[in-house]
Amino acid sequence: MDSQLIISKESKADLKSTWKIYKSHWKTFLFLTGLLVLTYVIYTIIDSILSIVGLAPIMYSDYEYVGTGALIISFIIRTPIYLIYTVLTALLSVLFMVIPALYFEEKEIITWKVPYKELKKNFIRYLLAGLLFSGVLGIGFLFCILPGIVISLIGPAYTNKIACSDMPILKAFTSSFQSVFKSPNLWPYIGMQFLAGFIYLVPTICTCGIGSIITLPLLSIYSQHLAYNKGILN
Repeated sequence: MDSQLIISKESKADLKSTWKIYKSHWKTFLFLTGLLVLTYVIYTIIDSILSIVGLAPIMYSDYEYVGTGALIISFIIRTPIYLIYTVLTALLSVLFMVIPALYFEEKEIITWKVPYKELKKNFIRYLLAGLLFSGVLGIGFLFCILPGIVISLIGPAYTNKIACSDMPILKAFTSSFQSVFKSPNLWPYIGMQFLAGFIYLVPTICTCGIGSIITLPLLSIYSQHLAYNKGILN
C-alpha cells in the first residue's frame, strides 16, 4: 500500500483528512453497514413469524387461555432472540470505531476482513467490554442525563484501548477517564466532539437516517483522529 495514502495520527484532524481516510475505507464501511442491515432483516423475519405464531391462537381459538398461553410462550422464545440480536448489533456497530482505531495503530488500510477477524479473535473481550460500558452508560443516563454524557465522552478512547492494546477491560475503562478528564486539552476536545456530533446529526436526521451510511463512519474516523490530536491517546 502506498504510504502516501496513509494519514498519520499526528496529522491535523479535520474534514479534509477525515474524508481522505473514509475514501480509502468506504468499501469496508459499506460492507459493515450491509451486514447490520442483513442482521436486522433476519431478526425482523424471525420475530414476525414468532409473533404470528403467538397471535394466531388468540385470533382463531374459542378458548382465551389457549391463546394467552401461546402468546406467553412466543414472548419467552422471542426474548432471547432479541437479546442475541441486540448483542450482535452492538458488536457490529462498535466496529465503526474499531476500523479507524486499527488504521491509525497499524498504519495501513483496513479491509473488511480485518475487523471481523479481530472480533472473532477477541469476541469475549469485546462482549465484556461492551457490557461494562453499556451498563455504566445506562446507569449514568438513569441518574440524570449529565453523568451519561460524561461517560459517553470516553467512548473513543475506551474503544481504542480495547482494540489496540492488551490492557485489562476494567483498567482500560478507568484509564480512559484519566486520559480524557486529566488532559490539558479537555475542553477543546469536548467542544470539537460536540460540534462533530451536531454535524453528524443534521444530515442524518434530514435524510431520515440514510445519511448515516456516510456520516457515521466520518464521525468515527474524526473522533479517533481528534483523540490523538488532543493528546487523549498517545
